[in-house]
Amino acid sequence: MEAVTIDFAPATGTEAEWNEAYARLADYFRSYRLHNRIRRTQLILTTLRLASVTHAKDPARPPTEHAIAQARRMMRDWLAEVYEDIPMTGTQIEAAGRLGFFLSGGPDRWPHFFLDKNTPPDMAEAMRHAVRESGPGLQVSKMTPRAIDLGLISEVAEEGLGLDRLGRHPLVRYSVLALLIGVVLGYLYKLLQ
Repeated sequence: MEAVTIDFAPATGTEAEWNEAYARLADYFRSYRLHNRIRRTQLILTTLRLASVTHAKDPARPPTEHAIAQARRMMRDWLAEVYEDIPMTGTQIEAAGRLGFFLSGGPDRWPHFFLDKNTPPDMAEAMRHAVRESGPGLQVSKMTPRAIDLGLISEVAEEGLGLDRLGRHPLVRYSVLALLIGVVLGYLYKLLQ
């Protein structure tokens, strides 16, 4: 493990903006279950240094955006090396890489090698194996619609109970409603006597 040095002095952005970027990066790396604070701090400082270079070129975007973009780029580059022998697109590498890291036990077994260019061969193989064995590939299927068999109640379902006809006759509908309200009020009157 290399020594942690804190020499970070960005030329652009305010201290509050870079503190916010630091906090967002800490959350981002914590989402990968990196509980080792020293390794997480190393990754955050490396990412912030790279983000400060890109922020100097494009100060219109806040440092947090640059920092997260750099973290994702670092992640994609690292995972592309780990999964170089498995044909996947960029978004598949990101999703499968995170899954492979978790399924292989990466946060517990190899926390110091997360985003490290010197990934141990056993870690890379465990991550590849986890992705290869995570399930079948997506296949397109075709389902043809069939009639629904309602069994014994098919006649009632098809013909209904006649309640749909109430919607066509407002006088009948309001009469039924008044009758129901009268029954409820009569019941309450008898109950409270």
